[in-house]
Amino acid sequence: MPTSTVPAAVDYRTIADHGPPIGFFDSRTMTAELARNALLADARSAAAGIADHGIHRGDRILLLAPTSPDYLTVLMACLLTGIAPCTVAPPPKPADTASAGVRHLHAAIAAVRPAAVIVADTHLAEAVPKGVPALHLDQLRRRGTLPAGDLPEPDPELIHHIQLTSGSTSAPKAVLLTHANVAANLAALAAATELQPDRDAIFSWLPLYHDMGLVQVLLALSRGIGLDLMPPVAFLRDPLSWLRHLGDRGATMTAAPPFAYRTTADRHTRRPDPRLHLSTLRQAYVGAEPIPVGVLQDFQHTFTPHGLGDNVLIPCYGMAETVLATALALDAAPSSETSFGRVRWRHFDRASLDDAHIAAPAIPGRPTRSIVSCGTVVPGLTVRITDDSDREIREGQVGTIHVRGTSVMAGYLTPDGVDAPPGGWHDTGDLGVRHDGDLYVVGRRKEMLIVRGRNLPPYDVEAVIEEHPHIGAGNSAVFSCPTEDQGTEPVVAAIETRVATPDWPALRTAVATAVRDVFGLSLTEVIVLPRGGIPRTTSGKRQRAALRDAYLAGRLPSEQ
Repeated sequence: MPTSTVPAAVDYRTIADHGPPIGFFDSRTMTAELARNALLADARSAAAGIADHGIHRGDRILLLAPTSPDYLTVLMACLLTGIAPCTVAPPPKPADTASAGVRHLHAAIAAVRPAAVIVADTHLAEAVPKGVPALHLDQLRRRGTLPAGDLPEPDPELIHHIQLTSGSTSAPKAVLLTHANVAANLAALAAATELQPDRDAIFSWLPLYHDMGLVQVLLALSRGIGLDLMPPVAFLRDPLSWLRHLGDRGATMTAAPPFAYRTTADRHTRRPDPRLHLSTLRQAYVGAEPIPVGVLQDFQHTFTPHGLGDNVLIPCYGMAETVLATALALDAAPSSETSFGRVRWRHFDRASLDDAHIAAPAIPGRPTRSIVSCGTVVPGLTVRITDDSDREIREGQVGTIHVRGTSVMAGYLTPDGVDAPPGGWHDTGDLGVRHDGDLYVVGRRKEMLIVRGRNLPPYDVEAVIEEHPHIGAGNSAVFSCPTEDQGTEPVVAAIETRVATPDWPALRTAVATAVRDVFGLSLTEVIVLPRGGIPRTTSGKRQRAALRDAYLAGRLPSEQ
């Protein structure tokens, strides 16, 4: 895509000029509809109230609101006036200062240092610590309106929004993204996906405090395409409502992490919904590393009878530090033993991948690892893969993924200023390999298990554990614990199951035996948790570090 076609910034003053009304849904039906000119008018009213409270261009605010018209109103008020919003998950128990949600909010305030927190209702204001202004949207609407002529030109170098990184709730990082960063990533997405305003519409249930959820909203508003939103709790209450609403609304685009595709396929298999019709859907993005091949195959097989096209599923790789998209698997391939539609994967020799850091083809009779291709890098970005000495390595070798380009963040906000990527290169912390020009994400560098000198990815061990019929895909997490002698670290497995308590000892034995047989690894402990016991990020990724911290603090049940 030529550089000249990339806008310097997104002009949100024009959102009322095109695009159908925005729909809001629960798990059953539409709950509200918001015309774009009404959104712009309400945003100008909120902008006047924000300015009246002494918050101006270049300031930062925290936005605490669920998926709703009010959320979009405050978001647009900030983007129209040059205030940098940072969306945070509303805590379920605002008055409980010891709850995880309130602790996360306080950590976010410490990281962002906002001029104020804007809340959707007065109940949420209870979670805001003393000394930090908490403003309610109704307060802001009472101050009149900001004239259209007073809305400033968007500044490419100004901070567009702040995205908190996923990970430990105790110390999130505040990613600073400029208007130029966002404009570049949105333009790359629109071009790569061949977006057409008179054809395309997005349906999303993803949380708006997560980059994948927020960017879908920004893409729809900036490009004038249809947009329908549903809160995450509605998806969790009825996962198939996502696909049911999507089909009824004729949506063409959606996105979700792998666990959502797995959950909907499992739910439909157990309780089929004959009302589903997915023929209008042309792109369904799957983002998280690693992306399980079996999840995509099961989803495709389950919903093909309901009109799901062969080329709809699109594996991708991205992060908050690049606004969202870094690589997309858009090229279709003929169906084969290792591909269907746009989904391609390779079987690598596990020992070569983990120990020699080489992506060697699978060897008959030896353990293999299947990794899905995340495709090629989006326009405007460059990826390099380096060894431990920061030297770029050749195709076929495993190393750390670094990315540079137009949508790479300005840096992390720190107490001392901005920690910018050295030389413009962001170290992702992910391990990857190039093969035939495609990017394959191997895993997180910091999560590697070090066992007698071997680098063993937790994903491999989890895949073996999840072969047990009473555990299943996505229901385990493996982590190692530090020791004072810095030798081999004890390795612990946590599993989620619905089996009765008397059967837990046999299940632990089966898990330990399977891991020992495949890897020659003796687990220090196998911890049994109820469904939902493994902590996850907002995108569904297992938080192994948070689980390890809970284990070391004695907050997890022991085997005894």
